Amino acid sequence: MSKLTAAFLTHYPDLIRYLRRRTHCSELAQDCAHDTWLRLLEKGKQVTADNHRAYVFRVAANIAADWYRRQTREQAAFDGYALSVAHHHAPDTYEEVLAKETLQRLEQALMAQSQRSVRIFMMHRCEEMSYAQIAQKLSVSESTVEKHMMRILLVAHQVFNSAA
Repeated sequence: MSKLTAAFLTHYPDLIRYLRRRTHCSELAQDCAHDTWLRLLEKGKQVTADNHRAYVFRVAANIAADWYRRQTREQAAFDGYALSVAHHHAPDTYEEVLAKETLQRLEQALMAQSQRSVRIFMMHRCEEMSYAQIAQKLSVSESTVEKHMMRILLVAHQVFNSAA
């Protein structure tokens, strides 16, 4: 086990609390922690940090900031769209085409995932079930639910980053 992985696992409860304070949302904190885990797995062997705990928390803070910026952009786009609808203006053609293309790429990427992963994602996001509730309903461990969610979130993250 790498030192970064050990630091992540050792400080996971602290990391969740830290991210919850930054994001003001338990689910988003878990999503950011999972993205942190994926980023550490991706870059872990290339990193030579002196303080592994600090590095893990810095990566998590950057991911939370990215989520916040993305949410701010999406909210601004939504507000702009709502304003244009309120004034009976058609949305910008470029934005409409970009949004449709992004949704098509997201749909294709999700359809390429396992049915169980998509189902778990829908249960969590649409039915607002917790990981524990999903695990109980599907008779699997919470760890399994987390792994499926990480897969879907990584796919969605890649689709939206390629659109930006």
